[in-house]
Amino acid sequence: MPDVLTPPPHSDLVSEANHRVANSLALLSGLARLQARQAGQATRPFSNAEVRMMLEGFAARISTIGQLHRMLAHVPPDGTIDLAAYLRELTAILVAAFSSGQQPVHIEHHGVDCRVLTQNVQPLTLAICEIITNALKYSHPAGVAVRLVISCEGKGNGDLQVTVSDDGVGLPEDFDSAHGGGVGFQLIRSLTAEIGAKLDISSDGLGATFRITVPNMLISSARTA
Repeated sequence: MPDVLTPPPHSDLVSEANHRVANSLALLSGLARLQARQAGQATRPFSNAEVRMMLEGFAARISTIGQLHRMLAHVPPDGTIDLAAYLRELTAILVAAFSSGQQPVHIEHHGVDCRVLTQNVQPLTLAICEIITNALKYSHPAGVAVRLVISCEGKGNGDLQVTVSDDGVGLPEDFDSAHGGGVGFQLIRSLTAEIGAKLDISSDGLGATFRITVPNMLISSARTA
């Protein structure tokens, strides 16, 4: 197990949390302006369903930041959190926002005791929020049930790997994972780059898989559930 830095004092963690939340709110403000400009350039009016999805997406981002801030307010003395447990809470919020009786969502979680330093969590969880939100919105346009598999695991070298897979229609055949997509994909790429993570995207007719690998982030090795 590689050496890790001693976690900062609790007061420093609170200051760091406040700083990151402020940065994230500024990011959300910029995203809102970007999406407003794109809407203004649209060649046709948005449908009621498209407007609802847009607003639900922003609500999901705000809820993610709020949930993270609540979690950081009760961080243990060692300055770490169980990321796998937090992802369970996060997905519950997103499912409540996007699922319906007409399109139920089934989520399977893997990973236990996947502990990371709190100051590294926010960009990662915001990226995961975007991935899950996109899957809930677009993986099954016909409205059938959505199935997601989310795993959080540690590698022997201390790297952390989070994987989100869906069973939907997949991405377009000519999709450019390095540059394609809308605001959500731009945000995923930006946030993973911010923490020096590697983003791998694979897709076929049976679904899409997003894999984020963050070097030297793990504190306690995950055990597959």
